[in-house]
Amino acid sequence: MTYFDPYRVSVVALRVIRQLKRDKRTIGLITLAPILLMILFGYALSGEMSGIRLGLIDEGGHPILRSHLAATKDFEILYLGSESEAERLISEGSLNGAVILEPDEVRLLQDATSLQISDDVLAQVNAGIQEEMTASSGKAKPMLTLRYIYGYNLKMIETVGPAILGLVVFFFTFIISTISFLRERTQGTLEKVLVSPLSRAELISGYILGFGIFAMIQSATTLIVVVMAFGVPMNGNPLLAFTIVLLLSAAALVLGCFLSNFARSEFQVVQFIPIVIIPQIVLSGVFWPLQSVPEFLRPLSYILPLTYSCEALRAVMLKGASVSQILPDLFFLGGFFILMLIAATLMFRREVASSP
Repeated sequence: MTYFDPYRVSVVALRVIRQLKRDKRTIGLITLAPILLMILFGYALSGEMSGIRLGLIDEGGHPILRSHLAATKDFEILYLGSESEAERLISEGSLNGAVILEPDEVRLLQDATSLQISDDVLAQVNAGIQEEMTASSGKAKPMLTLRYIYGYNLKMIETVGPAILGLVVFFFTFIISTISFLRERTQGTLEKVLVSPLSRAELISGYILGFGIFAMIQSATTLIVVVMAFGVPMNGNPLLAFTIVLLLSAAALVLGCFLSNFARSEFQVVQFIPIVIIPQIVLSGVFWPLQSVPEFLRPLSYILPLTYSCEALRAVMLKGASVSQILPDLFFLGGFFILMLIAATLMFRREVASSP
């Protein structure tokens, strides 16, 4: 009969502790990553926004409401001459909304593809109207009319669905490619390939092409599930949406290939998740708009590929945007892919890493 021996348990525990003590990367992750992530989540969930671009057309009246909107720190006010100009700028993505002030009416043009932003704009307009009514007792309350340029009656899953599509594809492609490239080195399967006259660029490109076929299948199936199962609108060209997802998947592939050079085990690959994936969830506008990211952290948002895929997928799927309207996003994703491909090729070592 086997007895439970606390001494043997302590021997195993000490062995684990000694192994972890030799892994400085793990120790650093255990101590520093929780602090970093709590700071990121704390700021992202603070509820404070800034940089909401609001158009204002003043056709007479409501000086208190106008002053309230101009003094709201959330807004960057752009004074316009006509409602048609405001509608055009909202359609182009240059404005998040617009307020038209008339003597007996206040009209609000909304882009509700981001519910947090549209709700904040509506709340501030109502607060300004209430402030005006308090200051002018006895005056009739002006009629507030809402007109949706985009996003009428959208549910939360429909507004975040395009971003979640990008997140899922990026996450699984990155993890699978990083682990796969690591296994190729640590398990000795590269030995036969490495004795061939292939160049580093040819070898990396061949692996990326092979993984890319599976990434295409994953991208297509994920896109279909998001649209068919969750009812996320597809107001734009489905092939354009697929192209965005495919570019993001390719970027995740080469990023995984590049970072696999810095891992010696699958356990270390998992450590990349809080460093690479979670900051993108917080800073890329997946669940919270970029306007909720503190200004001192916002520059980080603009170097993350998920930021551009979220923006492009929302524009195509929810607004029906064309290729020309999302060209900057496509250029960034393509540039990120090329940059990481070059980095992965330069980092690739033509020798098999020893197993840990």
